[in-house]
Amino acid sequence: MTETQAALYAAAVGALCALVVGCIAGWAALRQVAKTAEAQRKQADWQLRSEDYANFVRAMFRFRARVGHAAVRAEVSGDYSNEVRALYVDLANVAATLTMRIAADPVMDVMLKLVNCAYAVHSRVTDRRRLYLPSRDAAMDRLLEQFEDAEWAVRNAFRDDLWGGESLRRSGHAGSTGGSGG
Repeated sequence: MTETQAALYAAAVGALCALVVGCIAGWAALRQVAKTAEAQRKQADWQLRSEDYANFVRAMFRFRARVGHAAVRAEVSGDYSNEVRALYVDLANVAATLTMRIAADPVMDVMLKLVNCAYAVHSRVTDRRRLYLPSRDAAMDRLLEQFEDAEWAVRNAFRDDLWGGESLRRSGHAGSTGGSGG
């Protein structure tokens, strides 16, 4: 083998090594880009869900805060009834938007159960105007307790979906008319 041939073989081996190292580096870079893109997609999805869940929780709290007073009122005015109706519509609209964004899963199931409880509470409030019920309405108390249970289920489902881990626990039954629920 001549000196020229040895130099050519050495150059070919060096070029081949550079090509292999370049391919490995390129593959590693593409793999890292794919991981980064997946992480960004998951973060964007988490951000959308967390904002949607926050909107639902705000609507849920506004509704509960307003209807909690109905269990102890002797009379329900037309304005109060219309306000409760509007708050229920807001809650149902946020839930409808969420059902388009999330798959049929336990989160959606508990969310829709809460909307159904809210409908029952809303109906009782708007019916009270015509029924002239006593100020301590036992049926309304039961409905508010069911709503509070559904509210905890929603909060836990949202939390589990976003963060995982242990469910939130109530320190005791806060009552249907004045407790904040946690």
